[in-house]
Amino acid sequence: MKRGFVWMLSLALLVGWGLTFSTPKPAEAAAITWKMQTTWPAGMALHTSAVGLAKRIEEMTGGRLKIEVLPAGAIVPAFEVLGAVHKGTIDAAHGWSAYWIGRHPAANLFSSVAGGPFAMDNVDYAGWLYYGGGLELYRELYLSAMNMKVMVFPTDIIASEPLGWFKKPIKSWADLKGIKMREAGLTAEIYKEAGITVVTLPGGEILPALERGVIDGAAFMCPTTDRELGLMDVAKFYHAPGIHRHTGTLELLINKDAWDKLPSDIKAIIDVASRENLFRAWIELVDKNVKDLEVLKTKHGVKVVETPKEVILEILKAWDKVAARYVAKDPFFAKVYASQKEYARKIVEYRREFYVPYELVADYYWPKKK
Repeated sequence: MKRGFVWMLSLALLVGWGLTFSTPKPAEAAAITWKMQTTWPAGMALHTSAVGLAKRIEEMTGGRLKIEVLPAGAIVPAFEVLGAVHKGTIDAAHGWSAYWIGRHPAANLFSSVAGGPFAMDNVDYAGWLYYGGGLELYRELYLSAMNMKVMVFPTDIIASEPLGWFKKPIKSWADLKGIKMREAGLTAEIYKEAGITVVTLPGGEILPALERGVIDGAAFMCPTTDRELGLMDVAKFYHAPGIHRHTGTLELLINKDAWDKLPSDIKAIIDVASRENLFRAWIELVDKNVKDLEVLKTKHGVKVVETPKEVILEILKAWDKVAARYVAKDPFFAKVYASQKEYARKIVEYRREFYVPYELVADYYWPKKK
């Protein structure tokens, strides 16, 4: 009893002297820091999208994962980021899967595919990715078909790409024969069917190639990105629409070892942030395209030329031939292609039955000017 009283008295005196007691707190885990390189020049909308994605991941993780975003060429050349992620030279990259067709032709099927594919638009394509087995196949492409230590997340839906920029109007499929044009992915093989000489260049090298006459025409992506590259300073005829890249996404690539070390909640945050970026970046880019196309027309004297229907149909026919060759010789390509076709068969049929054709209502409210 006395010992208990003495202990309580001693404690009271210590508190009275201003001393306090607290339970030791566990040390907070150090923040994880990654380096991510994009395939885009600094300042481009595509690079800016990657910066925005990294910022949201940092915010959502409370600073537990910080990603330094670097532009094309900062650590490795633009077309070498995939290998750099695989090797762990960089932790992550932001790019476009068709750049990797040299490693596997099916990479093109996850970027931008002629015809949709199979008449799908971007909404349908996103449906295939998340509800038609596309994302599982996308990851199988890198981890198994390519045998690379890379996790992939779709991050941006990209605009349907115009036919491109030319120094004189293209009036027929035959007009494309003999010209030299910047293209990438399997679109290069489509255009070879027309007798076009294809030159594959990163975005930042297109303008000087046009200026020097290395190429006669070019396609990159959309009015916003094309204005950012300055293509209107060299060519004035902007042909649209296109069908060679009608849908598709950009991608976040993460080194598999770095991914496996992440806590489960940060993994979930990256997944959610990528999906949010997919939608947000898409609608932002559409809004920018509307404004930038007006700038191209009014301030730079760009003439938008309607792509002849013949050219659209010939591109589809050429793509069918190219795709058939790869289906015949590559089982994984055939597997992905069949998955897209089966999903399109159902979704396109549904939309034709339940959706009014876009042009019908558009022409009612906004008839085309003669």
